[in-house]
Amino acid sequence: MIHVAGLDLSLTATGVATDEGAGVLRPPRDHDRGLARLVWIRDAVLKVTVGPGADFVVLEGYSYGSQGAAIVSLGELGGVVRVALAEAGVRVVEVAPSLLKKFACGKGNAKKDEVFAAGVRAGCDESDNNAVDAWWLRQLGLYAAGWNKTLTATAYRDEVALKVRLPAGVHLAVGEEVAS
Repeated sequence: MIHVAGLDLSLTATGVATDEGAGVLRPPRDHDRGLARLVWIRDAVLKVTVGPGADFVVLEGYSYGSQGAAIVSLGELGGVVRVALAEAGVRVVEVAPSLLKKFACGKGNAKKDEVFAAGVRAGCDESDNNAVDAWWLRQLGLYAAGWNKTLTATAYRDEVALKVRLPAGVHLAVGEEVAS
């Protein structure tokens, strides 16, 4: 079995999905701004990925069309988490937001509520959008590696999975290994 984690980074409720299930990491109120929040999220992410020994983590890539100060802060968070995972030896797979939406719903421009509803139909029992997105990210990683145990195979899921660049050394379900 392969161990894949999905992370939907957020400054208020980072979605996490692992072998144990999905949920959110919420910084305590005394970490409501700046560096303290970034450090708390970094440490919490490392605890749920490095401790259980994730083979790789699937992250939603940056939304380059977005604008504003919140995007800068999310970029900081994304950088902090990516560096921390790299330093800890955890391999990261980035998935464009449109590919995640297509994997979940069959179309790359699906709305957040459509992705959420598709997650519920597929068996995710979370009530937070961030947790559902993380669940989908993990499912995509498992699907791309051939370890899908829950999702119905579809042409659009197969198409998306072929675009995912798995890390070298990942053992696929059919006994192959991704070459470097």
